[in-house]
Amino acid sequence: MRERRKYVRMTTPLEVSYTVEGKEALPQKSTTKDISPDGVSFPVKEEIPKGSLLNINVKIPTRSDAVAIKAKVVWCGEGKDSCVVGLEFIHISEEAKQDFLQYLCNLMYSQLKNLNI
Repeated sequence: MRERRKYVRMTTPLEVSYTVEGKEALPQKSTTKDISPDGVSFPVKEEIPKGSLLNINVKIPTRSDAVAIKAKVVWCGEGKDSCVVGLEFIHISEEAKQDFLQYLCNLMYSQLKNLNI
C-alpha cells in the first residue's frame, strides 16, 4: 500500500482530551501514540466512526494552555486494550498553529540529533 502521509509522524506521549462533535459527553482523556503537523493517533475507549469530527486539546510543554484542534477521524483500528484512532487536522488557530509547529520542529530536531543524523 502506498504511503499517503505528507509528514513524518513522531512518537511522543502528549496529553490529549477530546469530544466527538454532536455527542453530549464529558471530554475523554488519552495520550498520543504519534503526531505530525497534519495529524495524530491515540487510543480511545470506544470505536469512533470514520468521518466523525472531534474537538481535541493537545497539551504541549511549550504552552500553558492546550492547543485546540478540530480533526476528522480517517481510521479507527483495534489496539491492545482499546481502539486507536487516526485523525487528520482540519483547523487550528493561527496563534496556536505557530506554537504547535515550533514544538514539532524542535521535537524532530532533537530526535534526529539523538540519532546522530
